[in-house]
Amino acid sequence: MRSLKEEPLLEVRGLTKHFDVGKGWFNRKPAQLKAVDGISFKVHRGETFGIVGESGCGKSTTGSLILRLMQATAGEVLFEGEDLLKLNNHQMRERRKDIQMIFQDPYASLNPRMKVRDLIAEPLLTHHMLEGAQIDARVAELMDMVGLSPAYAKRYPHEFSGGQRQRIGIARALALKPKLIICDEAVSALDVSIQAQILNLLSSLQKELKLTYIFIGHGLPAVKHISDRIAVMYMGKIVEIAAKEQLFHQAMHPYTEGLLASIPISDPTQRSDRQEFILEGDLPSPVNPPPGCTFHTRCPYATDLCKSEAPTLQTGEYGGHLAACHYPRQKDLKVAGSY
Repeated sequence: MRSLKEEPLLEVRGLTKHFDVGKGWFNRKPAQLKAVDGISFKVHRGETFGIVGESGCGKSTTGSLILRLMQATAGEVLFEGEDLLKLNNHQMRERRKDIQMIFQDPYASLNPRMKVRDLIAEPLLTHHMLEGAQIDARVAELMDMVGLSPAYAKRYPHEFSGGQRQRIGIARALALKPKLIICDEAVSALDVSIQAQILNLLSSLQKELKLTYIFIGHGLPAVKHISDRIAVMYMGKIVEIAAKEQLFHQAMHPYTEGLLASIPISDPTQRSDRQEFILEGDLPSPVNPPPGCTFHTRCPYATDLCKSEAPTLQTGEYGGHLAACHYPRQKDLKVAGSY
């Protein structure tokens, strides 16, 4: 357990991103899509903080907002105590040496017209870190680090498999020796067997290079495999934060309970031991979310209170189990080791 006095590497406070949708007629404001709606969390040095949820919940938008690939509507993103949202373009460019991203699609994230050597060397050239033979030596070191032969440096991305391309993306992210890496669905586009290899690679690199990760994903087994703590997002809000063992053994939010119940179980003898709660119904419109708790339209435990008053994510000490629910569920779900 880390000390409560330890300063987090990253602290997100009230981060918000709203998009205007359509046009506002007769001087009315246009409708807003609340992609990220006032979320807060901390990431400590050396840990992997997972963010999980259904498609459209705002988890990838959160990663882009932290790195300022899109501009936030409101909030603070404190990296080593400095608010990234207040930096000018030049200052933010310097900060990007410390924060890098691994993207979801290894086919789309690499320029097909550039050789592997040039793809990995590009960040070094952009930030004037190395030059000449030093760059070639660094590229060879990075390729070896991620399990690729430096002899392949003159090849193009289309000559590699999906897993190999993602290794190139990882090498590129490591080039500037960052402190924080945001993994945005970094394994979801890969075959299951390749996913395990990439997850193991990320874990070994974290130990070797003392990295900190934000791991964004919708596959709970993959997120559990690599994460220390996990935040569950639903319709732009964080509804639960817990250490991974707490989350998987004693989920407190009904939405998390439904996500856990959706994990396939290969052993039929263990299926009867798991709490069955299947998520039903469609996601409400993010442009016109329901009042109160936004999950109440799909929750079997909802009451009139849930329909009228939005619950808040209670604050607690680091490592605590937090849930934004009026009636948090506290029971053993018996899902450990069942997939």
